[in-house]
Amino acid sequence: MAVAPTAPVSPAKEVGGLPAPGTAAPRPPATTSPVTTPAPAFGTQRGPATAARTSVHTTAGHRNPAPEPQPTHRPIMPAASLYPFSTEGGDQECIQRMVDFNSPLFKPEIGFPFGKSLRDVLYFTDNGQIIFPPTDNYVPSNPNPPPTGFSGWEGLPMVAAFWDDADFSQGIGTTWYQEYSTLSSTRDPLVRDVEAKIEKYLKTPYVAKWTLKVTWEKAPAYPSRRDDTQTSTYQAVLTTDGNLSFALLLYQDGGMRWDYTKLAAGNVLIGFSSGDGYAQNNELTQKPLAVKYRPDEHSSAGTDVRGLWIYRLDSRSRVNYRLRCLVWLDAQPAPAAWNSKLLPCPCSRPQAELDPRYLWSRGPADASVRMLRTAAPSLAGAGVRCLYQDGSLLEGWQERAWSLPIHPGADRELEAFDWCCRHVGKPLFCARFAEKRPRVGCEGYVPPTPAGAFGDPHITTLDGLTYTFNGLGDFVLLLASDAWTSFVLHGRTARTNMAQATNFVAFAAQYISATITTVEWTLGSQGDIQVLLNNKTIQFSYSQDMGAAVYYSPGVLLVNASSITAIFDGAIAVSISAASGILSVVCSLPDQYCNNTKGLLGVWDHDPADDFQMPNGTSISVNSSEKEIYSYGMTWAVGEHRLFAQPLDSLVMNFTPTFLSQLWQENKSQYQLAASQCHGSKECIYDVLSTGDVALGLATQSLAADFQQKKAVLNAFPPVITGDASLMAFRTERVMRQYRAVGEGARFVPHLSPELNISESGTLTWEPRGTAPFTVSLEAVGSNNLSALLQLRFTLCSCSRSQECDYSNTVTLGQSSLQLAACRCEGGYSGPFCQDPPDPCAQGCFPGVGCDSHTGCGPCPAGLTGDGWHCSDVDECAQGMVCPGNATCTNTVGSYACSCTAGEEDKGPGCGSACDSRSCPEGYCSNGGHCHRHPTTCTPICACPPAFIDQHCLVAGGDFQPLPSTADLPRRSVQLRVRTLQNATAGEVNGTVSAILGSLEVKTFQSNTNITQTTDNNGFTFTVVSEFAYDNRGTVIRFLNEELPRAITSAFNGQRGWREVGTHLLFQHLHRDNITDLVKLSVAELRRYFPCGLYGYKGYRLHYVGTIGFICISPCKMGYCQHGGRCQHLLEGPTCSCLPFSIFSPAGTQCEQLAISLAAFLGILLGALALLCLLLTIACLALHLCRRHCHQHQGVKETFWRPRPFPSLMTAGERAETSCSHSPERHWELQLQAIDPSVQIKIQRPHVRPPSHPSQQP
Repeated sequence: MAVAPTAPVSPAKEVGGLPAPGTAAPRPPATTSPVTTPAPAFGTQRGPATAARTSVHTTAGHRNPAPEPQPTHRPIMPAASLYPFSTEGGDQECIQRMVDFNSPLFKPEIGFPFGKSLRDVLYFTDNGQIIFPPTDNYVPSNPNPPPTGFSGWEGLPMVAAFWDDADFSQGIGTTWYQEYSTLSSTRDPLVRDVEAKIEKYLKTPYVAKWTLKVTWEKAPAYPSRRDDTQTSTYQAVLTTDGNLSFALLLYQDGGMRWDYTKLAAGNVLIGFSSGDGYAQNNELTQKPLAVKYRPDEHSSAGTDVRGLWIYRLDSRSRVNYRLRCLVWLDAQPAPAAWNSKLLPCPCSRPQAELDPRYLWSRGPADASVRMLRTAAPSLAGAGVRCLYQDGSLLEGWQERAWSLPIHPGADRELEAFDWCCRHVGKPLFCARFAEKRPRVGCEGYVPPTPAGAFGDPHITTLDGLTYTFNGLGDFVLLLASDAWTSFVLHGRTARTNMAQATNFVAFAAQYISATITTVEWTLGSQGDIQVLLNNKTIQFSYSQDMGAAVYYSPGVLLVNASSITAIFDGAIAVSISAASGILSVVCSLPDQYCNNTKGLLGVWDHDPADDFQMPNGTSISVNSSEKEIYSYGMTWAVGEHRLFAQPLDSLVMNFTPTFLSQLWQENKSQYQLAASQCHGSKECIYDVLSTGDVALGLATQSLAADFQQKKAVLNAFPPVITGDASLMAFRTERVMRQYRAVGEGARFVPHLSPELNISESGTLTWEPRGTAPFTVSLEAVGSNNLSALLQLRFTLCSCSRSQECDYSNTVTLGQSSLQLAACRCEGGYSGPFCQDPPDPCAQGCFPGVGCDSHTGCGPCPAGLTGDGWHCSDVDECAQGMVCPGNATCTNTVGSYACSCTAGEEDKGPGCGSACDSRSCPEGYCSNGGHCHRHPTTCTPICACPPAFIDQHCLVAGGDFQPLPSTADLPRRSVQLRVRTLQNATAGEVNGTVSAILGSLEVKTFQSNTNITQTTDNNGFTFTVVSEFAYDNRGTVIRFLNEELPRAITSAFNGQRGWREVGTHLLFQHLHRDNITDLVKLSVAELRRYFPCGLYGYKGYRLHYVGTIGFICISPCKMGYCQHGGRCQHLLEGPTCSCLPFSIFSPAGTQCEQLAISLAAFLGILLGALALLCLLLTIACLALHLCRRHCHQHQGVKETFWRPRPFPSLMTAGERAETSCSHSPERHWELQLQAIDPSVQIKIQRPHVRPPSHPSQQP
């Protein structure tokens, strides 16, 4: 939003009026000199001030220069100063000596909030625009602002600092820019001043995170000249904190000097449009040229300076996850400073759940994913989190900040991960997150080694040796140490009831590192476990994060679940459980203590043979007798340095336990019964026989079996998958990849879908079918039924050509495995996928100039010259334009004016004012015709509506296209079912769909209604009802009835609409099935809405022509008047004037009746009689001549022989005398001649000539 509506204030002027356009006004001292403000406009005189009064006539229908406002006097307001620019201010220059050019692309990492969207890219043009294109590949520059200003739905979102056609090609002027990234606390003085202005004028607390300053220095108007001094200098500052965004527009005091009287259009535009319905036009836009081209002389209400406007550019609040991620990244040190000695993740979820160094933690909302974290921080306070899906390791991350499980609240590590890797949707951010928080797998994972003691103590050493020791008293179970720490575990036993056996009733552990931590577990009287930490009772607190009661103290974490476990520095774990009045212990050590242990839990060196090592270093055989083992165990009795808070009760001296061999000898049948009950478990048999308690023995057996089973799980590993997890494909090309799974019995889990196939042998085949998101991981299963996962990343390039693919710049679709690669368009192509060929009309033409999609902009309007994109005025007077008579030629924009001196206005058409002062005769033009005078002859001329064909708009007959008769013409409507790839509001969907449908080739879209939202597994689904307007044009009707669904799917899927829309709201592929026709009218149904009424003229007939549409045709054009009658279409309808022809005289309303003319009939009859007489005369003369010829040849014989083709045949006439018989018949008679017997006649056999043989001449 702007600060406030403008309160125009002009600087001081000399008495007598405004300075000439393009010159700077004098600047008197502030607050003391008078100042001018715009006054109502009046006529402006062209030419010397001393010239006589003139009357001006304009030869073409173009605007005249706007009049200058006239001065009044007010106190002057100080002017805002531009921020320092050029190289002295650290700016970079951007200049190309051509008519139009663009700056490099700016890509603020945090994005730029504009309207409802977060924009990625922007650039500025030489024409005073800062444009936010939808993609990097579409960077147009339109020098022609819309005359009506911004609507908010422009295809290219932009900020217009001073949008008009500039021209830097002649060496005048330049542009400067500087980018300020202030994510950290350090801010440039310029940025601090920008923040101060926003807080001062908009009352909004603001701290900038990114700022761009652009300066247009001495920008010349088109067309420029090498000596051009009428230039403009202004500045735009765009700034954002990631959530709010603003534009500061500053205009140099006295530096806005374009000569607006010579501009071809004069449509300068200041303001902005977000492209999604949010726009604002500067209040000067609708002012006269002298005002809107001098923004340095005016101010916005709410400010105390001239030449400054501030707009807020964002239209809704948002959470900018890019900003949060980048601020977090900026504050993080390098991992080398904190991630030493961090553990890898366990290779399977069962391993992780049994490894006491890792504890369950609340994680993603996905129930199939389970997260575990290290139970204690490292020395640097860091940790590791591991995520498992259905038992398999999905991914792992190092964490710098280990959070206390007892303090619920925001998990900063997970928050940062979500910001950078889930919400942003740009893999580059997640890659940068991985630089600060390295990924971790299970390479190098070594499970801890457990040792334990159960029941009437049955001990399993770290090397897996199991034995029974029933000593009574306090004993050293374990002594362990490494270079930095040491650990001691003591156990206290007591007699098991009255039996000659013992069991553990207390344990104490001491861990020494930087501090000393002692934990004691004691069996309570109720069979519970009481815990002391450093000889003090502790109170557990329930952790929502871990789902258990916990207590944390530096160096140790105590977890109270089915057992009470102490984890010392995330390394050594001691877990104590109680059952049947007996304590059991499991102690787990990491491999750093290997070869550094001793005590009853043995010497950990992976060799059980030396586990019976006594404190003095000597050992007994593992095959020793029970008594020898008992004696060995007693050597580990604790001396004076006990860890227990309470001293040991008085010892029973000379206590000797009963051994299993004794029990067998004493009662073999009882032994056999116990063996049957215990399924052969010696530990169970001993406990049953020594205590007489079968339940105790079975409990011991269960504990021992559970211990062994967990130990086996800890040491079971899933297969290892090898192969590249990244796959790249171009459009629909097939990609094949072979993976290997290493492990016993390893095989891959097959996957089959229309575009992805994974075989059991690890062959992956990917044939992309579209851009619908999907998530796939490669899974391999071993013979132990443990599985491994490899997260696959599919990068699809949908560019038009493979060389345009930019696989380093990708976008993740819907948090799936599919990423879309960006495109680097070549050859003038544009669009998200370079699918749009060069469009000469994409950047617009000069106002009033049409555009052809093949040839580009048409010619400039009359009186202007240029290429149709840039147009400038033609000086007709300089080109020799001659005004009639004594008139003087004066050039105007787009035309010229002829004027004459005072006293000569009424001397004839030579002075244009004579026509201007004479009006047309009243009623000269009828039926809505407009009358005007010819500019030179002053003859009245009617401009008639299209149906009239005469000079006075009385006689109709011309064709015209009808308008709808009522306002209730139904609209063509369809229902669209679209799915977005990210969460979006109905308003965002409405704006994007409206812009896409508005970009259709045939502009008929009206609005969207009934937008409803549903959410499913494939994205966010919206149902949108879209309406389109019918009209009388055939192209529109055919498009809406036959081509609309195809055009809609092409606009969505071809993504041309994305370029037009300029938004990051993406949709899934739209199929024809997603479009449902709601209202569609046939041509027959539309006819009733287009009647042929025109000023009351009756008789027009409605026709539909496919290439034209509905057209009203007069019957006069369709043979209404018959027999050559002349047709005129008058008010009451078509009228026929019948014209006689031949012998006929037509009559009737349509000249349909024919009458014969008497005079013509008599003339024809006499002519026929005369012709008959002439024919009879000719016949008689011919008969006479024939008879005379016959008499001349009578009696003459034929005296010579004439050869005949058939000499033996003669006609009767040839044998007798010739007679002049008129009979046409001939009578043939046989006539044989006498044969001479002396003459021999040789007859030659006929020779048949082959077809190829040439004929022979006789």
